[in-house]
Amino acid sequence: MNEQTIDLPLIARDERLKGKVAVVTGAGSAGALFGTGADISILFAAKGAKVVLVDIDEERAYNTLRVIEQQGGTAIGAVTDITKADQCAAAIRRATETFGTVDILVNNAAIAPGEQENLESLWDRIMDINLKGAKLMSDAVVPGMKSAGAGSIVHVSSVAGMAAGGGIAYSASKGGMIAMTKAQAFEYGRFGIRVNNVAPGHVAIPMGLNFKGWDGAGSDAIRQKRARASLLGTEGTGWHVAYAVLFLASDEAGYVTGHTLPVDGGTTAVMPIVMAETIVGR
Repeated sequence: MNEQTIDLPLIARDERLKGKVAVVTGAGSAGALFGTGADISILFAAKGAKVVLVDIDEERAYNTLRVIEQQGGTAIGAVTDITKADQCAAAIRRATETFGTVDILVNNAAIAPGEQENLESLWDRIMDINLKGAKLMSDAVVPGMKSAGAGSIVHVSSVAGMAAGGGIAYSASKGGMIAMTKAQAFEYGRFGIRVNNVAPGHVAIPMGLNFKGWDGAGSDAIRQKRARASLLGTEGTGWHVAYAVLFLASDEAGYVTGHTLPVDGGTTAVMPIVMAETIVGR
């Protein structure tokens, strides 16, 4: 854990989410390689939430669980294939039986296969995980939130859903999440359920760095271009995304629903050609 544990003591522990039960999908981590789901889970636990770590990979979920417990937080793992409705329901049932009604759902799990994504089977898989999975997890958690008269759902999409450059299938799946955010906010608002979305930009996380093979030769040059595309001159981190999710999930955003918050260093504020050059490495 040597790479990410350096940052962990910098997280101020407080009771911002005390008494809240949060379910985070794609919450696992591969050793020192933390994705946004792990960062969100660790941050939520530091803020007092009881966190349910949903991931299809048990070992990765355990890696995140171990970090949370080392930091004095509370969490459990829930091995789940989010493309299966019965498994999504089982994950929420496990959360409820262990901690009580789920207050927060973060739909973070995603894949970005890259160049081969236009093959039919990969198109279906991207849509199943990135979009259908978020819908099924939402379906599983909403009844409990309705009964409680409150709840917060936060989707994690991408700026690729707001502008071209992330590949056809990936962009379509993330654009679908943005549209679903508005539709769910409309449907569930009368029950006290808020639904929002965070759209990360050039963030240095394992999935982003491996997208289209960027972990190989030439990746440093592409990362430099990504950094230059930001108005701040740097790539973002999973922690930047996590803090945005924290705000939208918390009671501090109690009158915010149906919105997408880009976490992109201002990338989407500039001309589209800059996005195209840096996202696809042209």
